[in-house]
Amino acid sequence: MPYIPHLINCPLFKGLNEEQISVYRAATRQVSYPEGKSIMVEGETGTNLVILIKGTVTISKKLTLLGDDESDTKNKTFITLSDEHKPFFGEMALLMEGALRTATVTASTDCEIVVMEKEAFQKVSTEHPTIGWKVMENIARKLAMNLERESKNVLKLTTAFSLVLDE
Repeated sequence: MPYIPHLINCPLFKGLNEEQISVYRAATRQVSYPEGKSIMVEGETGTNLVILIKGTVTISKKLTLLGDDESDTKNKTFITLSDEHKPFFGEMALLMEGALRTATVTASTDCEIVVMEKEAFQKVSTEHPTIGWKVMENIARKLAMNLERESKNVLKLTTAFSLVLDE
């Protein structure tokens, strides 16, 4: 499949060469998304990881805690990602049973993505444990960075609330 060389710069495969990455060929497929189409929707159950290989996406979250109300459409865009560094998202779906998507990912431009399903990922990682270990290490690194960032955000929010309450 022609997209494998594009995955060299993907942080998911950091430390692996093209031959090692290609063991995941059977676990992946390339999919096109037109501008404006949702790739993932917050609150839905996830079963795959996605790698952006062409285009730009926005990642947004609902602004309220009342996520059960279907009329609640207030979303806040938190980040825009381009294909420059071949970002991946949806990794929690590979690690957790019944993981819910924590954000909505929407194609800002026409996009090409690589989709890796959970069961296929697990099968390949089991068959190639050294490579699978490296990929899991890269997923853990991303999750740790996300946790660190969110911990700082909670501290900022808590500080802001305490300043408002002290006035």
